[in-house]
Amino acid sequence: MSAPRAIIQMLVTGTRIVGRAFGDAYKQATANSAAARAAAGNMKAVADGDTMTQASGITADESLKILNMEDINNKEDLAKKYKHLFEANDPKKGGSLYMQSKVVRARERIEMEWAQEKLKAEQELTENTQPESPQETKNEK
Repeated sequence: MSAPRAIIQMLVTGTRIVGRAFGDAYKQATANSAAARAAAGNMKAVADGDTMTQASGITADESLKILNMEDINNKEDLAKKYKHLFEANDPKKGGSLYMQSKVVRARERIEMEWAQEKLKAEQELTENTQPESPQETKNEK
């Protein structure tokens, strides 16, 4: 076998190997991308059921964990823990702005829960105290 022919054969074989490697890598990247899109779609579907989670970007459970609280309705505990964590994470005192913003978002999410509960209670109260409709009073007579 001549030297130029051997060199050309090695180049062709090397190109074929590298080409297959790039092809396999592309297929794997496509599969990973599809899996990531599917996972993101599932997370979106879970969050679609809760408009407050979409609005705040944080769940009520996450908020309780961030603020180290057990009861979502304990307003005094929220105030104490929020103040402590907010001051402890102050960037001017060497804290983290990211963590401080998480603490703020957690408090906002819990306050959204309180507002939602208050709104539901008011709606139930108005439904229970509304006068009967004229048709109902006619049917009773």
